[in-house]
Amino acid sequence: MTIFAVIAISMAIHSCYVGSKVLVSLYALHLGASQFTVGILAAGYALMPLLLGVYTGRLTDSRGVRMPLLLGAILTCAAMVTGYLSSTTTGLFTLAVLVGAGFVFFNVSVQTLAGALGKPEHRTRHFAWLTIGYSASSLIGPVFAGFSIDHLGHSTTFLLFAFFPLLPIAILIFKPHITRIARPPPSTAKRNTFDLLHDKTLRKLIVISGLSVASAELFAFYVPVFAHQIGLSASVIGIILGSYAIAIILTRFMLARMMKQLTVEQIMVWFLLLAAAGFAVFPLFRSAWALMAAAFVIGLGVGATQPLLMSISYERAPAGRTGEMTGLRLTVNNIARMSMPIICGAVGAAFGVAPVFWMNAANLVATSFLSRR
Repeated sequence: MTIFAVIAISMAIHSCYVGSKVLVSLYALHLGASQFTVGILAAGYALMPLLLGVYTGRLTDSRGVRMPLLLGAILTCAAMVTGYLSSTTTGLFTLAVLVGAGFVFFNVSVQTLAGALGKPEHRTRHFAWLTIGYSASSLIGPVFAGFSIDHLGHSTTFLLFAFFPLLPIAILIFKPHITRIARPPPSTAKRNTFDLLHDKTLRKLIVISGLSVASAELFAFYVPVFAHQIGLSASVIGIILGSYAIAIILTRFMLARMMKQLTVEQIMVWFLLLAAAGFAVFPLFRSAWALMAAAFVIGLGVGATQPLLMSISYERAPAGRTGEMTGLRLTVNNIARMSMPIICGAVGAAFGVAPVFWMNAANLVATSFLSRR
C-alpha cells in the first residue's frame, strides 16, 4: 500500500503544478499580457528546478526523502496562496518560481522514493504507477482549473488549489514511515555531478528527456493561449487538456504490453513521431472536438517516453547517486523548459501561435531521430 500513498501525495502536488499552468496562462491573458510575457511566465516554472535540481538529488541521497518532500508540499501551498493574493504579472511570476521550487524538491524525492521501494524487479512497475498518477493529475488539474475559472474566477481557483497540498503535508507529518527506504552509504570520494555524463547512454537519455519534456510542457501553456485566441472558454480548454491526459493514462497502462512486442528504441522513435504529427496539425483546427482529437494523439505520442527514461536512468546510475542522477536529468529538462518558452514566446508574439506548435513538431522529429541513433 505504500506505493499508492506515494502516488496519492504526488497526484495532489502535480495537480497544482499542471493546473496552475493553465490558470497562470489564462489569468495573464485576462490581465492583458502578451504571448512573450506568457513565455516568460512559463520559463519561471523552470528557474528554481534548473538551479536546485542537482542539489536536491544530493540532498535526497544524503539526508533521505522526507524533508525535501515536505518542503516541496509547503512551497506549493505557499505558491497557490501567492496567486490568490496577486493581481499582476509580477505576482504570477513569483508564483511560477515558487511552484517550480516546490516541484523540484518534491519531484526528485518522489522519483527516488518510488525507485527504492520494494524489490528491484518492482521498480519499473512502480515508475509506471507513478507516471500513471501524474497522468491522472494532468487530467484533474487542468479540468478543475477550467471549470473553476468559468464559475468562480481566477483568484478563487488559486485559493482552492492551495488546499491540494494539505493532504501530502498531513501524510508526511503523521505517517513518516512511508518515506523510510534503504539507502546505500554515500561515497566519501570527491565527485563531480557532470561525471555522470561520461556514460554515453545516460548522456543520450538526458538529452532526449530534456527535448521531449520541453515540448510536452509547452503544450500545457500554449493550448490556453491558442484556444483563448479562437474564443474557447476555460472549461473547454480544460477538457482539451484533459483529453491529452487521458491518452497518456491509456498509453502508460499499455506500456508493459508494448514492451513485450517492441524495443525501447522502437517505442521512443514511433511514439515521438506520432506526437510530432499531432503538434503539426493542432493549430489548423478550430473545432473543440478536432482539437480534443489532436490533443489525444499528442498524449499518445508523449505518454510512453518518461516512464522508460525514469527507469533506465535510475538503473544506470552509480550506487548511492540515484537522486543525483535524477536531479541532473531534471536539471537538463529545465534548461529546455526555460529556454524553449522564451524562444516560443518571442516567435508567437512575432508570427502567431501556429509556428510555436510547428517548432515543437520539428523538435520531436529531431528527438525521434536521436532516439533511433
